Amino acid sequence: MLGPGVGLLAAVTAFASVAHGQAAWPADQVNTTICQWAQFRAHVIRDTVYMDGGSMWWLPGLSDGTYGQTVNDHNPLGIVYTLNFSKPFTTTDNITAVFGALSKAAGGSGAANNYAPNYFDGAMLGNDAEFFTYGGMLRQTSTFSDPDKDEIIAFQKYQYGPEKEIFSSGFLQDDLPSDLTRYLAYGGGASAPSENKAWYFSGMHAPGWGPIYEPGFNESLTAINVSSTLITLDMTTQQQETWKNVTLPSSIPGRANPELVWVPVGKEGILVALGGVVFPEFTGYLGSSSNAAASKATSPSFMSTIDIYDVATGKWYSQPTEGGPGQLTRGCSVVVPAQDQSSFSIYYYGGYTGLTKTEEFNDDVWVLSIPSFTWVKVAAGTGSGRAGHKCFMPYPDQMFAIGGYTKSSGGALTCLKETVRVFNVSSAAWLKSYDPAKWSNYTIPDTVVSKIGGSPTGGATATTPGPSGWAATGLAAVFGEKYPVTKITTYYPYESVAPTNNTNPTLPTASVEPQSGGGTPAFLGPVLGVVLGLMFLTMIAVLILLWRRRKLLRGRAGMSEVGTEDTNGHRIMSWMRGQNTDGKAGTVTSEETPSSPDDLESVTTHPLSMAEMMNTEIRAPVELMDTSPRVELHDTGLTHLDVMNRYSHLGEEKLVTGPVLNNGSYYSSTGTHQIDHASSIFPSSASLGQHHSQHQYSSSELPASSPATYAETPSTAAVANTVESTPTSPAPTGRGYVPSGVSNISERDKAHLRTISDTSVVSSVATGIAAERDKERESGMSPVAESVDHNDVFAAGDGQAVVSPPTAEPGVEGSDYISAGQETAPATERGATASGTSPTSPLRRSVFHESREDMNDMGPHAGPPPPEERNP
Repeated sequence: MLGPGVGLLAAVTAFASVAHGQAAWPADQVNTTICQWAQFRAHVIRDTVYMDGGSMWWLPGLSDGTYGQTVNDHNPLGIVYTLNFSKPFTTTDNITAVFGALSKAAGGSGAANNYAPNYFDGAMLGNDAEFFTYGGMLRQTSTFSDPDKDEIIAFQKYQYGPEKEIFSSGFLQDDLPSDLTRYLAYGGGASAPSENKAWYFSGMHAPGWGPIYEPGFNESLTAINVSSTLITLDMTTQQQETWKNVTLPSSIPGRANPELVWVPVGKEGILVALGGVVFPEFTGYLGSSSNAAASKATSPSFMSTIDIYDVATGKWYSQPTEGGPGQLTRGCSVVVPAQDQSSFSIYYYGGYTGLTKTEEFNDDVWVLSIPSFTWVKVAAGTGSGRAGHKCFMPYPDQMFAIGGYTKSSGGALTCLKETVRVFNVSSAAWLKSYDPAKWSNYTIPDTVVSKIGGSPTGGATATTPGPSGWAATGLAAVFGEKYPVTKITTYYPYESVAPTNNTNPTLPTASVEPQSGGGTPAFLGPVLGVVLGLMFLTMIAVLILLWRRRKLLRGRAGMSEVGTEDTNGHRIMSWMRGQNTDGKAGTVTSEETPSSPDDLESVTTHPLSMAEMMNTEIRAPVELMDTSPRVELHDTGLTHLDVMNRYSHLGEEKLVTGPVLNNGSYYSSTGTHQIDHASSIFPSSASLGQHHSQHQYSSSELPASSPATYAETPSTAAVANTVESTPTSPAPTGRGYVPSGVSNISERDKAHLRTISDTSVVSSVATGIAAERDKERESGMSPVAESVDHNDVFAAGDGQAVVSPPTAEPGVEGSDYISAGQETAPATERGATASGTSPTSPLRRSVFHESREDMNDMGPHAGPPPPEERNP
């Protein structure tokens, strides 16, 4: 397509910003400029032009001040470029800095691939809120597969009509109906936002209506056949748009690249088709028309006899004109009404005959004034014409000509000196800059007024075609009906993004909103500002409160849990922190448990009620460090010495005033007697008096005669001083079980405890405890008889050995060797001790036991034996 003056940069060496457009930059490139941009598709939504596809060539600017070879990267990122009418610029500036960019790629970034590849030619059909891309050709490649024949891309910018539950601005994929295909190119597109309709007129397709690609050697994949179709897109209901395909009458010939404009005439407006050619050179690869003679014979008539379509009735008319520019294609056109709607000026700029690739492009500006259907050249060319560009009206008196091809004086393609040209339609002169603050209402150029009469503001006297008159009475009736211009919404003037001097003395009246609704309400901005502001202030307040709370909690980090966990919720959290995951027994953590040994002297304990103590899974604590004076820990069990002091005659004095646990006078020097449960599962003797009433124990529960002293107690002084247990988290216990601290005793001590000499226990111990047990059972005062099932501690009888644990016959598990008197089976069934007596005993019942998880050799627990089976 492009001549020898345009080359191609093959290597892709760097990735550029989307704002710069060019996707591949060499290492020494510092900027880029649009060199040429032809046959793209474009549409205006309110104040912005959207431009997509086409053949875009970039001119790289290098770091040494020179320019590199031009490159066409085929828009791999699927960029849609935008030009907002509020941005001022100078036509000789690098317009790339003014353009905005949107990506059609899935997700809004990255390579577009087959989701939204670059199309050459085609059209954008839309209204003031959205557009749909239609038609055009792809570049044939094996890199990725093509979209389906019915796949198109749509863009929704604004919502209109009934409110949608799900609406977001952006690109989306849409499908055509079964009787339509995207395999069509070189047609003429037009949109009527006030009618929410758009059209695609004629064009060309492949011989079998199959896929079409940019011209090549395979004609079966090239658009070479003229299409006789008019495709209508109805956008009245957003997200329920409808397409219609209608065959043109035989009197309306198809063509390639005509200009199609919508004119506000009649009930719903009319379509006017201008120019276009048959047998164009651009459908082949040779650079010349395949039938130049036929093209010259037919194509000029597309400017001398204008085809008109009445939207309201769906009828076509043909009306001859006076004068005309002759055969032209790939120009651009806009419609400008007179201020009183008495005439309409259709401006046509640029183009060429479409016969050969080497011919010069047209630089003239023509006006077709209707209803007189008179052609007037309002601006002669200067030799630097263009083709393949698009034209738009930002203001009533200004026209943009964007992109296109241009040629040098020798006929070779060259870079555009002005990517965007600005033409003042009132003065019929080209401008060097655009300023959104400078504009005025349209005034008809004098050259046109001289042909149609009236004045620059309207009042045309030539209201019928001359000299032949109307070709059809029906067309006269169409022009005789005024279009309701209140349906047309304007969005100018635009607020300039740069300070300028507004020289316009009069401003137009307020715009009329579309009857179908839509757009953004004027009150939305202030309301959103207030709401978002309140949300921001609320967020700041919440963050401050959270920061203060964190600061307070951080300041209490060294305090005991007593001060911070005084509610039921905190009690639960405190209990949860004491849970163990490794199955080992550990320290019981409660409300009043100090957070560190240093807190022992300052913590105030509060006894729990029996309801809180019963049926609660209590975890055995490890032995506390040697801290003096010793302070009782709430809900912490007695040591083995405390058990004997509290519930046997072995205690030395009053249990509530006993000396420190580690006092050497507590232990006998006649031997070493280690007890297997050397942990503090029950309250210590130093604090038992505090918990007397709470745990429902009284002094009457103690044996009446307990002449034994601590010195008589066979034990070892190393129980508290030499056995060090590692604190562990408590393991959950089963229902009705109370775990001990057996897991905190070393294996050496455990083995030794199971080999205790039978001379360590005197008969008086068993006798005193048995009497006390009978008394308790008879009075029903045992605090744990109903909640915990235990076994006996000692064997009955004087001088009987303590079995550790007591065992019965082979296969029958023994009972607890700390408690006694709880066996239900007769002595003969359970076996006897060394002296032949029953292993059961009336000793005081222990308030704890070992579960199967703690003592692998223990048998099942049984209830208390019948009174007649107890030893007296």
